[in-house]
Amino acid sequence: MPSLKLPLLAFVMAITATHPVIAEDPAIDLKLFGKHEIEGGLSACHLAFWQSNKDPETDKYAYLIYMPYDKDGVQLQAVVEIGKEKIALNESARGDFDPPSRLGYRLYSSADHETHMLVRIEEAVVTGSLQTVSKATVTVVRPDLPPFVAGAKGVIGCPGTSVAETAAAPPEPVSDEGAAAGGPSPYTGPGGLALNPSVLLAATSDVPAAVRREIATYAPDQCSEPETLAYPGQRYAVNDNFILWEVPCFLGAYQGTSIFAITQNPPADWATMLSLPNPPALEGENNAQMMNPEVFAEKGVFISTSLGRGEGDCGTYQVFRLMDAPGETFEFQLMEYREKVNCDGVQSEPSEWPLQFQAGE
Repeated sequence: MPSLKLPLLAFVMAITATHPVIAEDPAIDLKLFGKHEIEGGLSACHLAFWQSNKDPETDKYAYLIYMPYDKDGVQLQAVVEIGKEKIALNESARGDFDPPSRLGYRLYSSADHETHMLVRIEEAVVTGSLQTVSKATVTVVRPDLPPFVAGAKGVIGCPGTSVAETAAAPPEPVSDEGAAAGGPSPYTGPGGLALNPSVLLAATSDVPAAVRREIATYAPDQCSEPETLAYPGQRYAVNDNFILWEVPCFLGAYQGTSIFAITQNPPADWATMLSLPNPPALEGENNAQMMNPEVFAEKGVFISTSLGRGEGDCGTYQVFRLMDAPGETFEFQLMEYREKVNCDGVQSEPSEWPLQFQAGE
């Protein structure tokens, strides 16, 4: 999907130009609501935004919008309260502003297109499958009424802790510089080639043409249109002669994928896409997509975690390291493969799932 930044901004600016925000009646009677009003209670994975000066755990009424995900991480209908009416909304568009990747716009609309809610995410951080939003602006638009604007905080994904705990310790804002995977690597085995710190790309157009051609040729079904994602990607200098590129390919409700490729430094007309080897007992072609990649640049270690469902209680966990390969290029070596097949509702760290394969020294 192409970036919707300009259309969304134009949409809001056009409405606000016609209906300036002034103290007048009638106005949008947006109501705050509490988790006691959410049918079935908070789902394990969800999107929720609450008024920034409220605490959804201690304040009876705090939420501006709530949207649950089902057990497979698929978005369900969101809900807002306006006057005496509970209105169902569906996500209708996303936009972005660069950088960084975790910020941007989300537009929610009712089926009759009479109610629109635009969420502008301004400060956020991602930890595992959870995006914690420490600053956002929520704008509600209805026909012939001035927009309702509120400051907000929120969560998107699978909190794993209560909303109150999330709100009590807001994370540091995301910087424009990009960052390595947070926290120490749970993998303590042999490392690979050390990389320089990541550099967040300013726009998807920064991905070299040779990398795009390589992906289009060898992984068209896995990453057909990487330029349509809001997140432009990152690059890592391997040494003075080579660069490793991370190109995001898919972003879902609770996980996403990236493909990695090598070019010269600076890039020219040559690129090599890196594949992910399977463990010896697992047949089939090598995959190019790394699920929820965590990059530990100093160790040359890459961790891929594929969740079987939104609860995060099953899936596969793989550790790769970057190594030299014949022909003045590089390759990923599989160092560890873990899999939890039974989605039993019992959550544990993926690095503790049953070990299926481990490479020798």
